[in-house]
Amino acid sequence: MDLWSNMDFAWRIVTCLPLTELWNSEGLLDVRPDQRVGAAEIELLLRDGASFVVADVGKPLRWISAADRFSFWKTEVKGRLIARDADCFSLDDYPDSYCYVATAWSGTAPMPIIVLEIHH
Repeated sequence: MDLWSNMDFAWRIVTCLPLTELWNSEGLLDVRPDQRVGAAEIELLLRDGASFVVADVGKPLRWISAADRFSFWKTEVKGRLIARDADCFSLDDYPDSYCYVATAWSGTAPMPIIVLEIHH
């Protein structure tokens, strides 16, 4: 039996980054990471209906509602996004000393999911 088969996914927390799987309160999602994405790709994905989920070690996944995704992008993520092709980064270069690595995930979900791994 799988360790997670009887677990309440609403209480599951992120234990390490990068993520290897995604879940919501219903259970595991049949999606996999496609590629790192930058600002231009995120703007296109959002226009096409993509959603955000924030992964922070020690906390549950934080799903951003469809109604809030554009304002979340503009006020929270855009100024803290690590460039898609960056090999390294310094937290001191970002407001409040935290930033996001963004990856597009796809699979059986109707729209792509943009996973934002927070680094602080």
